Amino acid sequence: MAATRERIMGRDIEFNIDNLDELSFNRVVNFVNEQWIEVKKENFNVPDTQKIAALTAVKIAAELLKLKDLQESISNNYDKKIKDLIRQLDESYCAN
Repeated sequence: MAATRERIMGRDIEFNIDNLDELSFNRVVNFVNEQWIEVKKENFNVPDTQKIAALTAVKIAAELLKLKDLQESISNNYDKKIKDLIRQLDESYCAN
């Protein structure tokens, strides 16, 4: 089991990184820390770091869900176009 210790959201945390290469893991850590800093700035009057961490998680989850919805919409659009093309090909083939 590959493990590493990183500073994330102001705390040293040990992570199991078996499922990620080091570069991907570092990108994730940097992204989370950037989001945390942004949330801290937006909520400067909130001293509770656990609340800031929860707000950060919600912000990241909302962004993820938005991207998943977009991906699903794009996928559905492509599926519809493919079915339309298949229908047109079928109609063209039957007409000949």
